[in-house]
Amino acid sequence: MDYLILAMATWRLSNLLVNEDGPGNMFARLRNLAGVQEHFDVQPNTVAGVFACIWCMSIWVGAMFGMLWQAWPNATMWLALPLALSAAVIAMDRVL
Repeated sequence: MDYLILAMATWRLSNLLVNEDGPGNMFARLRNLAGVQEHFDVQPNTVAGVFACIWCMSIWVGAMFGMLWQAWPNATMWLALPLALSAAVIAMDRVL
């Protein structure tokens, strides 16, 4: 069950960082700082490439969750659970 929660949280956080603006446009500003302009016009650097590709971002977010889970499993679950629940609601909304 932990792996499912971590997987869903990884998808949710990766999607937030790559595709969504977030409250106060915080994720859009973060992408802009990384070098991603509007509609994935990417400046030539590795960080911008990660912020423009959900597959690339999910590797790094998944690695972060994996390391956190190894070091502090309970705290990581508390961090990941809201993201996983959000991902589940999004999936249900898309299906229903």
